[in-house]
Amino acid sequence: MKANAPIQALEPNSPELDGFEIKRRPILGFGLLMSSVIGTIAVLIYFGAWASVDRIENRAQAAGISESQVEGEWWEDGLVFACPLH
Repeated sequence: MKANAPIQALEPNSPELDGFEIKRRPILGFGLLMSSVIGTIAVLIYFGAWASVDRIENRAQAAGISESQVEGEWWEDGLVFACPLH
């Protein structure tokens, strides 16, 4: 059973909302978005390098050799290289 609703004409202009006007470009919003993306990538690199160093140390201890003699995986070496703190 269909309800008989009147067909409303679509207006080409959007409705005006009281108190909601964007007068400037959203530069602050894009800046905050980019800073959160860069911060997230930095945190992922840091914790990834931390886990990589830990894995390399554990393999060296298990094999009874020094850490410089252990050959790391490509992603471990990449994360340790990318992180300036490790």
